[in-house]
Amino acid sequence: MSHDIAANHRRTRAFTLVELLVVIGIVAILIAALLPALGKARQAADRTACLNNLRQVHKAFLLYAMNHDGQVPIGYRTASKQFNSMIYSTTAGGRWVLFGLLFDAGLFPTQRVLFCPAEGNPKFQFATPDNPWPERANAPTKNIQAGYAARPDVAIPDDLSAPGTFTNLPKLERFKSRAIFADLTAARNRVLSRHQTGLNALYADGSARWVGLKAIDHPEPAWPEPTFPPTAAFNETIDAIWRGIDGG
Repeated sequence: MSHDIAANHRRTRAFTLVELLVVIGIVAILIAALLPALGKARQAADRTACLNNLRQVHKAFLLYAMNHDGQVPIGYRTASKQFNSMIYSTTAGGRWVLFGLLFDAGLFPTQRVLFCPAEGNPKFQFATPDNPWPERANAPTKNIQAGYAARPDVAIPDDLSAPGTFTNLPKLERFKSRAIFADLTAARNRVLSRHQTGLNALYADGSARWVGLKAIDHPEPAWPEPTFPPTAAFNETIDAIWRGIDGG
């Protein structure tokens, strides 16, 4: 008799298939409801980390300016203003270029401050096969791209050792409250594949803030990926984008 009672008790405690399916359905609904919130939280965290990176970069620019009569390597390479994010070039035996000079001077606490945590393209991520970052003691064997870009107002040659070349670097005070550094701006898809609805920007006064896509957006034909060989055809678009960042 007691055995039958125990068996019946066990049967009444077991889930039926219908009950199990109901529980699974409820869990699935809860997960579906939470995922968007988790995604938004992750995006907000990435944007905050990105802004913190930019503020650290500003400190590096200040230190570099103090050591070089106020001058800073803010500009672009070659004829195209779309080429404003490379920091090491294998051209002419290999050189640190543009704001890569700040790293070469030991002014960054870590290389990761030059890379946005929201970036999904391995060409602009830290230490990937497409964008390797060797130790300082080892000469890089590939071009290195940063995850950010400098304001492309001034063409800066790779080799600054020629007489008079270094003095062409702009002075930090020249930019006043204008933007000097930002998430990648060379092509429209580089903005959309990162924060999607805008970008973070650093200003010469040390402030860093969010700029919505509406302030800088241009049609894809006017804002494509940089071409090879470099062309100045899209320089006006790039200038307009940075003017939009200034006003953002």
